[in-house]
Amino acid sequence: MTKKTILGIFRERSHSPQREFDDEAILKETARGLCSRLGLEIPLLHPEEFLETGLDVKPDLIFFMCEEEPCLNKLRHIQETMGCTLVNTVRAVENTFRQRMLEILSKEDFFPESQIVCTMDAALEDIYGEVWIKRGDFHAIEEDDVIFARDKDHVRTALERFSGRGIKNVVIQKHVPGDIIKFYSVTGVEDDREYWFKWFYHKDQDLKGYEFSKDELRNKCLRAGRLMELEIYGGDAIVRPDGRIYVIDVNAWPSFALFRKEAAEAICSLIEDRLFARGSAFSQERASQEAGVFSPTP
Repeated sequence: MTKKTILGIFRERSHSPQREFDDEAILKETARGLCSRLGLEIPLLHPEEFLETGLDVKPDLIFFMCEEEPCLNKLRHIQETMGCTLVNTVRAVENTFRQRMLEILSKEDFFPESQIVCTMDAALEDIYGEVWIKRGDFHAIEEDDVIFARDKDHVRTALERFSGRGIKNVVIQKHVPGDIIKFYSVTGVEDDREYWFKWFYHKDQDLKGYEFSKDELRNKCLRAGRLMELEIYGGDAIVRPDGRIYVIDVNAWPSFALFRKEAAEAICSLIEDRLFARGSAFSQERASQEAGVFSPTP
């Protein structure tokens, strides 16, 4: 009988301003669910602990929310040298970085017109109308990481603010007016199996209630996640007055704050299937699975 070892890693606290509890809570809820299902002890490490920790055994699976280069590089090395499964993969997380996301989604008709510009020497001749300016590396970490600009003067001011913070590149995205929708998804990449999908209106808006196709929303959100190779993700969409739907942002491992328990159940199902490779010989071991304990070595 084969013991299974699983490890979870929290998001960097610098990437969770005012959301530390929610981000940690979804990882803990997932670990509790996996412990109940599999009878495993699952350590959860903060990024700094993970970077300082050696591994005394090969982990079969690591689920993680961390996003900064040191952790991602170590995870990539573990995956390449030990062959463990990562959820999401490092590549998928890196695909959510603004520039990579732009490269992947810019050809899709549901993604607003966007461009990468340098904050130091941006040429604004091609920029017109209302736009959103977003830091060019990670998703929004703090309030000033996304700025709305009504004209070129506001764009210049925003670029100066980003430059003053040491942010070299930003994404300038054309504003799409309409109702703002937030969405969550847990979907298997290998077999395109949909475990869970949820959408709801963003609360801080003057909601108009424009009519739209729910199936179209789901299909566009899932396609965005599929193109970015994500399995656990969320994002934002816009429904225009004419009902047309745009996906404007996608990120890995959101906090799922309003739907934590049902999201964790879906994530547990995904991880369980990935761990036991449905249809393989591993799936026959579940009934007699021994409790596996993973003990990080300082």
